[in-house]
Amino acid sequence: MVGTGAAALFPKSPKPAARFNREQLVYDLRFWRHEVFARHPRYAGLDRLEPETEAAFLDAIAACRNGTSRQEAFRLIASVNPFFRDAHTLLLPWISGNEPSDDDRKVQFPFGIDVAPGTGMLLRSTWRHTETGQMLRKGTPLAHINGVSARQLIAQLEPFSHGETPLLRSHMLSVMLPGWLDSVMGWRGAFDIGFGPASGGSDIRWTPGKEWEPQESGPRDLPRLSWPQPEIAFLKVPTFDVDEDPSTFEKAIEAAFATIRARNAAGLVIDVRGNTGGQSDAGAAIIRHLLAQPVVQVSRARERLNENNNGLLGYRGKPGEMLEFDLGDKAIEPVAPAQRYRGPVVVLMDELTYSAGILFVTSVQDHRLALLAGRPTGGFANQTGNMMPTVLPNTGFTGFIATREFVRPSGDVRQQPVTPDIAFDGEPTAADLASLLGEARQRLGRAVLWP
Repeated sequence: MVGTGAAALFPKSPKPAARFNREQLVYDLRFWRHEVFARHPRYAGLDRLEPETEAAFLDAIAACRNGTSRQEAFRLIASVNPFFRDAHTLLLPWISGNEPSDDDRKVQFPFGIDVAPGTGMLLRSTWRHTETGQMLRKGTPLAHINGVSARQLIAQLEPFSHGETPLLRSHMLSVMLPGWLDSVMGWRGAFDIGFGPASGGSDIRWTPGKEWEPQESGPRDLPRLSWPQPEIAFLKVPTFDVDEDPSTFEKAIEAAFATIRARNAAGLVIDVRGNTGGQSDAGAAIIRHLLAQPVVQVSRARERLNENNNGLLGYRGKPGEMLEFDLGDKAIEPVAPAQRYRGPVVVLMDELTYSAGILFVTSVQDHRLALLAGRPTGGFANQTGNMMPTVLPNTGFTGFIATREFVRPSGDVRQQPVTPDIAFDGEPTAADLASLLGEARQRLGRAVLWP
């Protein structure tokens, strides 16, 4: 939604069209720059964006031409995305300008894909063909889509992706891959897909319909508890994005810790690899089971006000002001002492642990609640959030801009990834987990179990 202040600088423009002239594109790029500069907390008190970001806008403006198609216009404006170095600020891959409808999704790429470092693209879940019974197994690598190899395709999409680091930008393609394929490549309606040796090297041609059905045994996004060894609890937390049904997530966490208590687990491993975030309260629902006293997930939180978030009649302040949050009532309260888990805890993390996932890992690290193991995060330890939409007047494309920033509990303000306490690559075995828990017990001293 366009703010009134910005509208004064950039009056209303014609409805979005299929093609655009140079003047319209330059207008939208300058509008987009203005909105980011006016709303993002990083630029409060400054008079310019970072030099490389300013240069990216100038390059895009120089490339504007008459008769530009809608897809070409998207590629042109989205080329600035990587230079924000913030996965919460980007031009979204919505080629119509609006969030894809159910009808749109029916013609977009159908399978959930994870973009993995050094591996390419992997199927996120198992699928079965309803007529032939053919199975596409979870983790099967994709060889190519529409004649473009998976690695080439990643390389073609990365220049439009979002995130603090190149590695994160590669991974973030997983989140909205159907939209990127639609907006950047112009692919919708039919897909020729080749799979790797794990599927026998089979090729399929997908067209809209219900021929393929997912074969998940249960809700993929709910926390899952398993036992790699009888005394080791392993809690996989795929996402903190639980805004639509937080109570179900919280019940799953409570049930998991009830089982952990009943079995008197000697060690707990929490896996947030691939968890790209969601709501910080979801992470807090886990952290509270590890606490002896209240803690906060951030040492500082502030929001940059604009016409859309400063409240009715501007009661929160003037646009451009930075509003500091009082963290006094934001502390995570511990569970009752009898319910607290006191044994060693290891948290597995990787480069796709992001957003609320980063708030979670910095909280357990800074408050010495768990040992972090895995690979550094692709995003920075200090995060942004509260993404707010703005619509570009001529093209109608939608951009999201972060308006809040958060500093980790330690107060360290450096722009750098979260570094694990122990570097670990690959899938840990039960023996690896036991060794990591032993290291956690030695370093953190959480050797006492249930009272």
